[in-house]
Amino acid sequence: MEVKFNHVTLTYPNGVEVLHDMDFDITDGQLVALLGPSGGGKSTTLNLISGLLSATSGNIYFGDKDVTKQDALGRGVGMVFQNYALYPHMTVLDNIIFPMKMAKVDKSTRKQRALELAQLVRVSDQINKKPSDLSGGQQQRVAIARALAKSPNILLLDEPLSNLDARLRVEMREEIRRIQKETGVTTVFVTHDQSEAMHVADKIMLLNDGRIQQYDAPQSLYENPNNQFVANFIGEPALNVVPADQFDDEVRQLFDGDVATIGIRAEALTNEVKAPAIKMQAVVHEVLSFGRDRQAAISVGSHQLVATEVTTAAPLEQETTLFAALSGVYAFDQSGQRLPLRGDHA
Repeated sequence: MEVKFNHVTLTYPNGVEVLHDMDFDITDGQLVALLGPSGGGKSTTLNLISGLLSATSGNIYFGDKDVTKQDALGRGVGMVFQNYALYPHMTVLDNIIFPMKMAKVDKSTRKQRALELAQLVRVSDQINKKPSDLSGGQQQRVAIARALAKSPNILLLDEPLSNLDARLRVEMREEIRRIQKETGVTTVFVTHDQSEAMHVADKIMLLNDGRIQQYDAPQSLYENPNNQFVANFIGEPALNVVPADQFDDEVRQLFDGDVATIGIRAEALTNEVKAPAIKMQAVVHEVLSFGRDRQAAISVGSHQLVATEVTTAAPLEQETTLFAALSGVYAFDQSGQRLPLRGDHA
């Protein structure tokens, strides 16, 4: 099922507009992550898709059907929340069966469908247990199976992994990806974790202050951010941001427009000669190793930066020349919009 928002806004009764001109398409069969900081509009957008909230203006379409005025029940969506919301007195099998029972699906059909879904989410060996006997990851699998039980048009996942420990989150994000690919159901996944979104989604919608900052493939958000917010939010370690006056005119003139700040990816910075690159004078304070990863603390003027490609051969506590590969350098104007490289450098 394709989802389309046509200039949708949401204004609270107190007059505060919380979502502004949301205009996007989610292609049938895609897994889209809604990503952003707390209060950015992720869950609000999800609730507009589900019908739990009503748009103040604009239109929402599922395929060719305008569902703007339709309630959650009529939209045929499946929802999974971060607290799983399983019925504690029911077995795993009965939890999966329950939505089909309410929809008056005949007994043999619903049991067969539930067993198929239990196998899909890999809990078929747990079907006679109660939720309290399951791990967090197993409970999440059951919740996904239950949401899929009525063959929803769209599967909506609201921070589904946030209650799991780090190792289990990695395992479950791969499982969600597998389940979505096997079912082909259009899926919208809310998360504040950029790594989760980058690993799971076909496309990421990055939201802030109720506005879409960028809606693109994960790697495009990383390599070609629209603005400073996107460049800062996507990537680990975070983007190094330095005022433009720390660089000479030659560097600023690489970009088309009035450069206010320059952003440098941590992996673009190195003490080894690179081209094309910009040169800068910096002081390397320490280089730490964490298994296969390396991280250097450096300063450019009074500004502290992080670099991951500075080698242990770099002299410490003295001024040295570092190189920043141009592919990992961005320039932004006063409003935070990204400025393009001039034609001869692009």
